[in-house]
Amino acid sequence: MRKIILVRHGQTNSNIEGTTQGHTDTSLNETGIVQAQKTGEYIRKNYDIRESWSSDLTRCQMTINQITKNFTTTKLLREMSFGNWENKKFQVLKKQFPELTKMFVQGSKKFKAPKGESFQDMADRSIRFISKLNDDDNQGDYLIVTHGGFLRILIISFLNMPMKNSVNFYFDNCSITEIAYDLSNNSLLTKLNATEHLK
Repeated sequence: MRKIILVRHGQTNSNIEGTTQGHTDTSLNETGIVQAQKTGEYIRKNYDIRESWSSDLTRCQMTINQITKNFTTTKLLREMSFGNWENKKFQVLKKQFPELTKMFVQGSKKFKAPKGESFQDMADRSIRFISKLNDDDNQGDYLIVTHGGFLRILIISFLNMPMKNSVNFYFDNCSITEIAYDLSNNSLLTKLNATEHLK
């Protein structure tokens, strides 16, 4: 089985401030750059990366650039679009939209921010992305750098889990998650949200 290496992007100021980012194009802060550098050192030392993918948003591209210079970007790996909720503090949104934010936290199929995406929209994107992975041999590992919210959906797609289980996963900035993967749907979670390399 081939390994899928899943990495969340490094820290941004919006992460610290509790501000929704979604499709808003933010950059890594100084801490995020250091996290990405440490992640790059660890991955190059411990994995044989054959194919690398990144969200096209800057915070992910800045992260993967510290790991490898040979990668493909795609909008399929973007974070959930929060529509009118973009670039707003989540604590403020909770006061303004108590029921809708509760649905978001619970991973409800009914959730959709005004002019934004639903969890099903993200799941559809994740399936489209997985279909792009080249599995014509068993040589080398895949590297995927994306966003915390999208990672929740991507991992349940790899593991064929119900969408409601996405809320049971959390990913720190520049954490590494590892899946042993093959096309016959026998994927196994072998590492989750590892951050030891950042210390």
